[in-house]
Amino acid sequence: MHDIIVVGAGPTGLAASIYCALFGMRTLVLESKKKTGGRVLQAKCITNYPGFPGKVTGHELVDRMTRQAREAGAELHISEEVVSLSLKKQKCVKTNKGIYYSRALIIATGAGMSGLGLRGETWIGDGISYCVECNEPLLRKMDVIVLGNTEGAVDEALYLSRIARHVTFINHANFITVKAQKKEKLKKMKVELIEDSIGKAIKGKTHSMELILHNLRNSLPQKRTANYVVVASPAVSFVSVLQKTGIATHRAGCIIVDDFGVTNIEGVFAAGSCASTMKDIIPSCIGDGTTVAASACLYVKNKAKA
Repeated sequence: MHDIIVVGAGPTGLAASIYCALFGMRTLVLESKKKTGGRVLQAKCITNYPGFPGKVTGHELVDRMTRQAREAGAELHISEEVVSLSLKKQKCVKTNKGIYYSRALIIATGAGMSGLGLRGETWIGDGISYCVECNEPLLRKMDVIVLGNTEGAVDEALYLSRIARHVTFINHANFITVKAQKKEKLKKMKVELIEDSIGKAIKGKTHSMELILHNLRNSLPQKRTANYVVVASPAVSFVSVLQKTGIATHRAGCIIVDDFGVTNIEGVFAAGSCASTMKDIIPSCIGDGTTVAASACLYVKNKAKA
Protein backbone atom coordinates (compact mmCIF):
# COMPACT_ATOMS: atom_id res chain seq x y z
CA MET A 1 0.00 0.00 0.00
CA HIS A 2 1.36 3.39 -1.04
CA ASP A 3 0.33 6.70 0.43
CA ILE A 4 0.29 8.46 -2.94
CA ILE A 5 0.49 7.26 -6.52
CA VAL A 6 1.51 9.80 -9.16
CA VAL A 7 0.51 9.00 -12.74
CA GLY A 8 2.94 10.73 -15.12
CA ALA A 9 6.63 11.60 -14.78
CA GLY A 10 6.91 14.86 -16.65
CA PRO A 11 7.91 18.06 -14.81
CA THR A 12 4.57 18.18 -12.96
CA GLY A 13 4.65 14.56 -11.83
CA LEU A 14 8.32 14.68 -10.86
CA ALA A 15 7.83 17.88 -8.85
CA ALA A 16 4.86 16.31 -7.10
CA SER A 17 6.76 13.12 -6.32
CA ILE A 18 9.74 15.02 -4.89
CA TYR A 19 7.49 16.96 -2.52
CA CYS A 20 5.47 13.91 -1.48
CA ALA A 21 8.55 11.78 -0.80
CA LEU A 22 10.31 14.54 1.16
CA PHE A 23 7.24 14.81 3.39
CA GLY A 24 7.42 11.16 4.27
CA MET A 25 4.78 9.81 1.90
CA ARG A 26 5.31 6.36 0.38
CA THR A 27 5.24 7.57 -3.20
CA LEU A 28 4.98 5.60 -6.43
CA VAL A 29 5.35 7.25 -9.84
CA LEU A 30 4.03 5.48 -12.95
CA GLU A 31 5.25 6.58 -16.39
CA SER A 32 4.04 4.92 -19.59
CA LYS A 33 7.01 6.07 -21.66
CA LYS A 34 10.48 4.53 -21.65
CA LYS A 35 11.93 7.63 -20.00
CA THR A 36 10.76 10.26 -17.58
CA GLY A 37 10.28 13.83 -18.76
CA GLY A 38 7.50 13.84 -21.31
CA ARG A 39 7.58 16.63 -23.89
CA VAL A 40 10.35 18.45 -22.02
CA LEU A 41 12.82 15.96 -23.49
CA GLN A 42 12.17 17.57 -26.87
CA ALA A 43 13.48 20.94 -25.66
CA LYS A 44 17.06 21.58 -26.72
CA CYS A 45 17.16 25.00 -25.10
CA ILE A 46 15.16 26.07 -22.03
CA THR A 47 15.72 29.71 -21.11
CA ASN A 48 12.79 30.40 -18.78
CA TYR A 49 13.54 28.06 -15.87
CA PRO A 50 14.54 29.92 -12.68
CA GLY A 51 17.95 29.02 -11.29
CA PHE A 52 19.45 28.15 -14.68
CA PRO A 53 20.86 31.38 -16.12
CA GLY A 54 21.67 31.07 -19.78
CA LYS A 55 20.04 27.83 -20.82
CA VAL A 56 19.50 24.19 -19.93
CA THR A 57 18.45 21.27 -22.12
CA GLY A 58 15.31 19.31 -21.48
CA HIS A 59 17.33 16.14 -20.89
CA GLU A 60 19.54 17.83 -18.30
CA LEU A 61 16.60 19.28 -16.38
CA VAL A 62 14.68 15.97 -16.42
CA ASP A 63 17.72 13.95 -15.35
CA ARG A 64 18.25 16.22 -12.34
CA MET A 65 14.59 16.09 -11.33
CA THR A 66 14.46 12.30 -11.73
CA ARG A 67 17.57 11.84 -9.63
CA GLN A 68 16.17 14.19 -6.99
CA ALA A 69 12.88 12.26 -6.86
CA ARG A 70 14.68 8.96 -6.35
CA GLU A 71 17.01 10.44 -3.73
CA ALA A 72 13.98 11.79 -1.88
CA GLY A 73 12.60 8.26 -1.72
CA ALA A 74 10.05 8.12 -4.53
CA GLU A 75 9.67 4.82 -6.37
CA LEU A 76 9.68 5.30 -10.16
CA HIS A 77 8.32 2.77 -12.64
CA ILE A 78 8.87 3.57 -16.32
CA SER A 79 7.32 1.81 -19.32
CA GLU A 80 4.31 1.05 -17.13
CA GLU A 81 1.03 2.22 -18.59
CA VAL A 82 -2.12 2.67 -16.53
CA VAL A 83 -4.96 0.67 -18.08
CA SER A 84 -7.72 1.10 -15.50
CA LEU A 85 -8.55 2.90 -12.27
CA SER A 86 -10.87 2.25 -9.36
CA LEU A 87 -11.26 5.43 -7.36
CA LYS A 88 -13.26 4.38 -4.33
CA LYS A 89 -12.05 5.02 -0.77
CA GLN A 90 -8.91 3.03 -1.56
CA LYS A 91 -7.41 3.92 -4.95
CA CYS A 92 -6.62 0.94 -7.17
CA VAL A 93 -4.37 1.51 -10.17
CA LYS A 94 -4.01 -1.30 -12.67
CA THR A 95 -1.15 -1.14 -15.18
CA ASN A 96 0.13 -3.38 -17.93
CA LYS A 97 2.50 -4.88 -15.35
CA GLY A 98 0.70 -4.96 -12.03
CA ILE A 99 -1.90 -3.63 -9.59
CA TYR A 100 -1.16 -0.96 -6.98
CA TYR A 101 -3.13 0.58 -4.13
CA SER A 102 -2.86 3.99 -2.51
CA ARG A 103 -4.68 6.41 -0.23
CA ALA A 104 -4.47 9.27 -2.73
CA LEU A 105 -3.90 9.66 -6.46
CA ILE A 106 -2.27 12.50 -8.38
CA ILE A 107 -2.88 12.66 -12.14
CA ALA A 108 -0.07 14.51 -13.91
CA THR A 109 -0.08 12.98 -17.36
CA GLY A 110 0.22 16.19 -19.38
CA ALA A 111 -1.82 16.89 -22.45
CA GLY A 112 0.50 15.34 -25.02
CA MET A 113 0.35 16.24 -28.68
CA SER A 114 -1.02 14.13 -31.50
CA GLY A 115 1.03 15.79 -34.22
CA LEU A 116 -0.07 15.97 -37.85
CA GLY A 117 1.83 12.97 -39.19
CA LEU A 118 4.20 14.84 -41.51
CA ARG A 119 7.45 13.30 -42.69
CA GLY A 120 10.27 14.86 -40.74
CA GLU A 121 7.95 15.90 -37.92
CA THR A 122 10.06 13.86 -35.51
CA TRP A 123 12.69 16.61 -35.55
CA ILE A 124 10.98 18.24 -32.59
CA GLY A 125 13.14 20.89 -30.98
CA ASP A 126 15.33 21.27 -34.07
CA GLY A 127 13.34 23.89 -35.94
CA ILE A 128 9.92 22.48 -35.01
CA SER A 129 7.85 23.67 -32.07
CA TYR A 130 4.60 22.47 -30.50
CA CYS A 131 4.42 25.21 -27.88
CA VAL A 132 4.71 28.90 -28.75
CA GLU A 133 4.88 30.01 -25.12
CA CYS A 134 7.61 27.46 -24.34
CA ASN A 135 9.77 28.57 -27.27
CA GLU A 136 8.88 32.25 -27.42
CA PRO A 137 12.51 33.45 -26.93
CA LEU A 138 13.59 31.36 -29.93
CA LEU A 139 10.76 32.59 -32.17
CA ARG A 140 11.26 36.30 -31.62
CA LYS A 141 12.12 38.25 -34.78
CA MET A 142 12.04 35.04 -36.84
CA ASP A 143 10.09 33.95 -39.90
CA VAL A 144 7.60 31.39 -38.58
CA ILE A 145 5.10 29.07 -40.24
CA VAL A 146 2.14 27.95 -38.15
CA LEU A 147 0.61 24.75 -39.49
CA GLY A 148 -2.58 23.72 -37.74
CA ASN A 149 -6.08 22.31 -37.85
CA THR A 150 -7.66 23.83 -34.74
CA GLU A 151 -9.19 27.18 -33.80
CA GLY A 152 -6.34 27.57 -31.33
CA ALA A 153 -3.87 27.47 -34.22
CA VAL A 154 -5.26 30.77 -35.50
CA ASP A 155 -4.73 32.32 -32.08
CA GLU A 156 -1.17 30.99 -32.03
CA ALA A 157 -0.51 32.74 -35.33
CA LEU A 158 -2.00 35.99 -34.05
CA TYR A 159 0.07 35.83 -30.87
CA LEU A 160 3.24 35.16 -32.87
CA SER A 161 2.53 38.14 -35.11
CA ARG A 162 3.43 40.38 -32.15
CA ILE A 163 6.88 38.91 -31.65
CA ALA A 164 7.97 37.27 -34.92
CA ARG A 165 9.30 39.01 -38.00
CA HIS A 166 6.82 37.33 -40.32
CA VAL A 167 4.10 34.74 -39.71
CA THR A 168 2.39 32.43 -42.19
CA PHE A 169 -0.66 30.50 -41.05
CA ILE A 170 -1.47 27.37 -43.06
CA ASN A 171 -4.92 25.93 -42.50
CA HIS A 172 -3.88 22.28 -42.71
CA ALA A 173 -6.26 20.40 -45.05
CA ASN A 174 -8.66 23.35 -44.79
CA PHE A 175 -9.84 21.58 -41.64
CA ILE A 176 -11.33 24.62 -39.93
CA THR A 177 -13.37 27.52 -41.25
CA VAL A 178 -11.53 30.71 -40.43
CA LYS A 179 -14.27 33.17 -39.60
CA ALA A 180 -14.39 36.55 -41.32
CA GLN A 181 -13.56 38.35 -38.07
CA LYS A 182 -10.45 36.23 -37.55
CA LYS A 183 -9.44 36.67 -41.19
CA GLU A 184 -9.64 40.42 -40.71
CA LYS A 185 -7.45 40.15 -37.61
CA LEU A 186 -4.91 38.03 -39.49
CA LYS A 187 -4.83 40.59 -42.27
CA LYS A 188 -4.49 43.47 -39.82
CA MET A 189 -1.58 41.74 -38.06
CA LYS A 190 0.01 41.00 -41.47
CA VAL A 191 -0.25 37.23 -41.04
CA GLU A 192 -0.19 35.46 -44.39
CA LEU A 193 -3.10 33.01 -44.63
CA ILE A 194 -2.87 29.91 -46.82
CA GLU A 195 -5.92 27.69 -47.17
CA ASP A 196 -6.70 24.55 -49.18
CA SER A 197 -3.28 23.01 -48.58
CA ILE A 198 -2.02 19.96 -46.71
CA GLY A 199 1.34 19.76 -45.00
CA LYS A 200 3.28 16.74 -46.27
CA ALA A 201 6.85 16.96 -45.02
CA ILE A 202 9.28 19.13 -43.09
CA LYS A 203 12.92 19.35 -44.08
CA GLY A 204 15.98 21.34 -43.12
CA LYS A 205 17.47 22.42 -39.82
CA THR A 206 17.04 25.17 -37.26
CA HIS A 207 16.76 28.64 -38.85
CA SER A 208 16.36 27.05 -42.29
CA MET A 209 13.19 24.95 -42.45
CA GLU A 210 11.30 23.91 -45.56
CA LEU A 211 7.65 22.84 -45.46
CA ILE A 212 6.34 20.76 -48.37
CA LEU A 213 2.65 21.33 -49.12
CA HIS A 214 0.07 19.67 -51.33
CA ASN A 215 -2.48 22.04 -52.86
CA LEU A 216 -6.01 20.65 -52.68
CA ARG A 217 -7.23 22.69 -55.63
CA ASN A 218 -4.65 21.90 -58.29
CA SER A 219 -2.84 18.93 -56.64
CA LEU A 220 0.49 20.67 -57.19
CA PRO A 221 3.29 20.50 -54.61
CA GLN A 222 4.42 23.73 -53.01
CA LYS A 223 7.32 24.76 -50.80
CA ARG A 224 7.42 27.32 -48.02
CA THR A 225 10.52 28.30 -46.10
CA ALA A 226 10.93 29.76 -42.61
CA ASN A 227 13.22 29.76 -39.61
CA TYR A 228 10.79 27.71 -37.53
CA VAL A 229 7.65 25.64 -38.06
CA VAL A 230 5.02 25.58 -35.31
CA VAL A 231 2.83 22.47 -35.47
CA ALA A 232 -0.46 23.42 -33.78
CA SER A 233 -2.17 20.06 -33.48
CA PRO A 234 -4.90 18.81 -31.13
CA ALA A 235 -3.91 17.69 -27.65
CA VAL A 236 -4.14 14.03 -26.74
CA SER A 237 -5.48 13.99 -23.21
CA PHE A 238 -5.34 11.25 -20.60
CA VAL A 239 -8.97 12.12 -19.92
CA SER A 240 -10.14 9.41 -22.32
CA VAL A 241 -8.66 6.81 -19.97
CA LEU A 242 -10.53 8.38 -17.07
CA GLN A 243 -14.00 8.57 -18.60
CA LYS A 244 -15.25 5.47 -16.77
CA THR A 245 -14.07 6.82 -13.40
CA GLY A 246 -16.49 9.74 -13.15
CA ILE A 247 -13.80 12.42 -12.95
CA ALA A 248 -15.31 15.69 -14.15
CA THR A 249 -13.74 17.34 -17.20
CA HIS A 250 -14.17 20.50 -19.23
CA ARG A 251 -15.48 20.31 -22.78
CA ALA A 252 -11.91 21.01 -23.85
CA GLY A 253 -10.94 17.69 -22.24
CA CYS A 254 -9.06 19.00 -19.20
CA ILE A 255 -9.78 17.68 -15.72
CA ILE A 256 -11.71 20.15 -13.59
CA VAL A 257 -9.83 21.10 -10.41
CA ASP A 258 -9.94 23.86 -7.82
CA ASP A 259 -7.01 26.09 -6.88
CA PHE A 260 -5.44 23.23 -4.91
CA GLY A 261 -5.72 20.55 -7.60
CA VAL A 262 -8.71 18.84 -6.00
CA THR A 263 -11.04 16.99 -8.39
CA ASN A 264 -14.67 16.02 -7.83
CA ILE A 265 -13.59 12.64 -6.44
CA GLU A 266 -12.24 12.47 -2.90
CA GLY A 267 -8.55 11.69 -2.71
CA VAL A 268 -7.96 12.31 -6.40
CA PHE A 269 -5.93 15.30 -7.53
CA ALA A 270 -4.74 16.59 -10.91
CA ALA A 271 -2.10 19.08 -11.99
CA GLY A 272 -0.29 20.46 -15.01
CA SER A 273 -1.45 20.38 -18.62
CA CYS A 274 -4.01 17.61 -18.07
CA ALA A 275 -5.84 19.98 -15.71
CA SER A 276 -5.41 23.21 -17.63
CA THR A 277 -4.87 24.35 -21.20
CA MET A 278 -2.80 27.27 -19.84
CA LYS A 279 -0.04 25.31 -18.10
CA ASP A 280 2.39 24.30 -20.82
CA ILE A 281 5.23 26.44 -19.42
CA ILE A 282 7.68 24.30 -17.46
CA PRO A 283 8.00 26.50 -14.33
CA SER A 284 4.22 26.74 -14.15
CA CYS A 285 3.85 22.95 -14.37
CA ILE A 286 6.41 22.42 -11.63
CA GLY A 287 4.72 24.94 -9.35
CA ASP A 288 1.40 23.24 -10.05
CA GLY A 289 2.86 19.85 -9.17
CA THR A 290 4.20 21.15 -5.86
CA THR A 291 0.85 22.71 -4.96
CA VAL A 292 -1.14 19.57 -5.67
CA ALA A 293 1.41 17.44 -3.81
CA ALA A 294 0.91 19.59 -0.71
CA SER A 295 -2.85 19.07 -1.04
CA ALA A 296 -2.45 15.30 -1.39
CA CYS A 297 -0.06 15.05 1.57
CA LEU A 298 -2.47 17.03 3.76
CA TYR A 299 -5.33 14.79 2.67
CA VAL A 300 -3.44 11.60 3.55
CA LYS A 301 -2.31 12.94 6.92
CA ASN A 302 -5.80 14.07 7.85
CA LYS A 303 -7.23 10.69 6.86
CA ALA A 304 -4.64 8.94 9.02
CA LYS A 305 -5.75 10.99 12.05
CA ALA A 306 -9.44 10.27 11.47
